[in-house]
Amino acid sequence: MKLYKAEAVVLRTRELREADKLLVLYSRQHGKITVAAHGVSKPSSRKRGSVQPFCHTNFLLHKGRQLDSVSQCDGVEIFAHLRSNFELLSCASYLVELVEAFSVEGDPNEYVFLLLVSIFHLLNPLDAELLTRAFEIKLLTVFGFRPHWESCVHCREPLSSGEIRFSPAMGGVLCQSCLEQDARALCLNRGTLETMKKLLAWEPSQLVRLKADQGVRRQLKKILRSYVDYHLEYRVKSARFLDM
Repeated sequence: MKLYKAEAVVLRTRELREADKLLVLYSRQHGKITVAAHGVSKPSSRKRGSVQPFCHTNFLLHKGRQLDSVSQCDGVEIFAHLRSNFELLSCASYLVELVEAFSVEGDPNEYVFLLLVSIFHLLNPLDAELLTRAFEIKLLTVFGFRPHWESCVHCREPLSSGEIRFSPAMGGVLCQSCLEQDARALCLNRGTLETMKKLLAWEPSQLVRLKADQGVRRQLKKILRSYVDYHLEYRVKSARFLDM
């Protein structure tokens, strides 16, 4: 019997057969993995509470020919607060969908796992919006899509005074002289740019101290959502709940 351990967050579940479920996990050791959890839908199942979406769980998994399965599991943190508030539920659903969309099976990245767990701990109604924006830009950076903002992404000249815009297609900020390079580039004020830099540079625990007015928040949401959509080539389903 081939057994292996995985400390993981449950990204998504779906019914498999009667009392069985298919779990999509993002694990610290193995990255994204898909496993079967047999009998977990039974009311008497001891595993039931540890395999719900968002749960941080220690798994003992059995290596199967086609699909691995859960042998044992022990919940570390169920993050009940994420299910008690619609805004937090929407944010958490969006974050796990982003992780699933950007990651590939068997390509581990411990930072992604730790970032997700950290943001889950910090999520609260007051800070949820900026924590979500921080997660977006940090995740984009991890997967190789860090925005270029040190200079104009086209001409590489300094971003001197004048209008600047963000181009999702070009992956960074355009100076006033190069705005015609992308007619779809998005408006970007310098306050928003500085806030974006802090979202990437600051540790998640520091972000609760970050202040941003509604204008900056609106620009951040539009820019980062558009940048995510560009690289995924679609909009994740849970994003619509964040617009309600």
